[in-house]
Amino acid sequence: MQPSNLKWLSTALSTLVIGALAAVPAIAKDETIIGKGSTADTVDIVNELKRRGNFHKLLDGLSIAYNLDNQLKGKGPYTLFAPDDKAFSKLPEEDRQSLFGNPKRLSEVLNYHVIKGERLNCDAIKMQKSLKTMDPKHDITVSTKDDENGKSDLYVDKAKVKEADINCSNGVIHIVDGPIMPPLAE
Repeated sequence: MQPSNLKWLSTALSTLVIGALAAVPAIAKDETIIGKGSTADTVDIVNELKRRGNFHKLLDGLSIAYNLDNQLKGKGPYTLFAPDDKAFSKLPEEDRQSLFGNPKRLSEVLNYHVIKGERLNCDAIKMQKSLKTMDPKHDITVSTKDDENGKSDLYVDKAKVKEADINCSNGVIHIVDGPIMPPLAE
């Protein structure tokens, strides 16, 4: 190789390496990545639902419902009562199709699952009789029932909280065993 070609090749390789190295910090700091590649200590509510893998219907609904998913990626804080896929399967198929086919009604129902402006853990919720939701027309009724072992189970409307206090960067998730419906949407 001639010296001028070596100089050109050396400059080209140096430029390529510097460019590649400059891109690495941007990739490494992307806190929206979930799983093994994540550098975030905690993820937002939507990415936590994705990470868990059994909230496909809820995530679809949040997307259909006038981009409620984007709001739940925001600063918050939010408290979300999240029905998993098994919980959604309790709705009759015809009702589920009707609900997901009507974005306005779906938005009302899913807004009823969200408390905006508060990060409420299970103990704080148990001290309430009702909670104001993002559905301005209706509040969620809070109750407790003792199980056969004397443990106090938390209910929001008719849905039992089966896993509580999943902390996220912008709020908290409580997994419920069924969708909760505002009174007029039932």
